[in-house]
Amino acid sequence: MKKILYSVFMLATMVLAACSSDDTTEPVVKRGMVLKANVEDTDTRATITDNEGKWKFAFATKDVVKVGNDKVDGYYTFTNDGTVFTSTDAKQTTEAANWCAFFPGEEIDLRNQSGDFADVANKYALAGATASATTGSDGLTVTMKAKAAVLRIVGVNKGDILDINVKTADGKYVSGLTADKKSAGFIVDKSDTKVSLLSKQGAGVYYVVVPAGEKIYVYNGDKSLYSDNKSMSTTKADGLKAGKYYTLTTGMTKGKADNSLGETIDWVQLWPGGPKFATQNVAEEMTWTDATKKGDDYVWGANWRTPTLDEVFGEGKLNFTDDKETSLPTSVAGSPSFELKEQNGYLTVVFTGVQPGYTKNTLTLYDKPNTKEENHNFDFWTASDEIVNGEDKGVLFQIQAAYWDKLYIYSFGKNTVHWKDKKFFVRPVLAK
Repeated sequence: MKKILYSVFMLATMVLAACSSDDTTEPVVKRGMVLKANVEDTDTRATITDNEGKWKFAFATKDVVKVGNDKVDGYYTFTNDGTVFTSTDAKQTTEAANWCAFFPGEEIDLRNQSGDFADVANKYALAGATASATTGSDGLTVTMKAKAAVLRIVGVNKGDILDINVKTADGKYVSGLTADKKSAGFIVDKSDTKVSLLSKQGAGVYYVVVPAGEKIYVYNGDKSLYSDNKSMSTTKADGLKAGKYYTLTTGMTKGKADNSLGETIDWVQLWPGGPKFATQNVAEEMTWTDATKKGDDYVWGANWRTPTLDEVFGEGKLNFTDDKETSLPTSVAGSPSFELKEQNGYLTVVFTGVQPGYTKNTLTLYDKPNTKEENHNFDFWTASDEIVNGEDKGVLFQIQAAYWDKLYIYSFGKNTVHWKDKKFFVRPVLAK
C-alpha cells in the first residue's frame, strides 16, 4: 500500500444510498454511505535536531477507514476507491448520532515495526468526528486529525543494536492504540512486560510511530537516546505533538577526546556508521609509515588511528559525481556536500552532512597557504597502500583545486602516486 506525505488533502464525494425494499411501518433505514474525509493540515512539523523536509500525509487507493457511532457497538468499513470512501453496508441511524472515523483501523499494533519510511502510514493514527449529530442520510463529513507522532531513529555506529521501547508516565510499556468513540481519538494500549516497537541492527535511519499528546519515555534497550548530542529519554508532560516527527540518535555525532600529547581534540561524524574524524590535522606532516603505526606508537596514542581509504571514500561517504555541464567533481546525493571556502587566509574544503541527524555536522580539510596561481591540495594519508607498476605506494585521499577563470575543484578521491616516505597531512579518526 503506497503512502505519500502531503499538506491538506480533501476527498471529493458523492452520496450513494440504496433504499430498503422492506415494506414495514418502521422507519426506513438506508444502507450504503459515503464518507467525506478532510485531513487536518499537517504541512508543519517539529523536530529536535534539524530542519529539513516536512512530514505530510495523504490517503491512497484501497485505504480503509473504520467508522462508528454512539448508537452501535461495532464499526463500518469505508474503502477509498481513488476518489471517495464508500461503504455498502454502513447503516444510517433513525436518530441523530455522533459519528467517528479512525485510520488505519480501530486497533493499531505498534509492536515490531519495520522501521521503513514507507510503512509509517500503515500505523499513522488519524481520528475525527462529525461536527454535529447526524443520521448519515446525506453522507458523513469528518475532519481527521493526526493522533500519533513519528520518531526518526538514527543508528550512528555499525555495530548498534536497536531495541526501541516506549513507556508511559505510569511505567507501562506502549504496545498499540485502540479507537475510542467517546474522545474521537485513541487510547494507548499498555503492557506490564517489555514491548519492542523496533528491533534492528546496524547504522542507518529508522522510523517508529509512537503515541502523541502524553508524556512518554523512549529507550534503546535500557539506554537513553540522544537529541542534538544531548541525552534524552523523556518528553515534557504534554508529550510529542501529533503529526510531527522527531530525530533521535543512538549515540553522539560530535564530541571531544584526548590524545597522548595532552590535547583535547574535537571530533565529528558525517554519516551513520562513518568514522569519527578529528576536526584538525596532526600538527606536522608525516610519512605513510609513521601515519600507520598502531596503538601507543601512533602519533596521537591508542585513542586515535589513521582511517583506510574504504572508510572515507565511496558511495555514501566522501564522494562526488561529475557535473553535467563542466564534467568537474561536484556533490552527489546521499554523500556529504562539499564546497571551497576561504577561512582565515587559508583555502579550505568544507564537507557538510546531508543525512538525518548530520545536517549540522561539518568537516574542514586544509591547504597550505598558496598564491592564486598555484594548485591547491587538500589531502591526508590513509592507512591503505597499493602496488602500482610493481612499486609499493601509500594511498592518499586528495582533493585538488586550481584557478582558471575562477577556482575549480578538478580532482577528487584516491591518489596512489606517492612513495611511502613522502610526508603529507594526517587526519586521524577515533580508534573506537
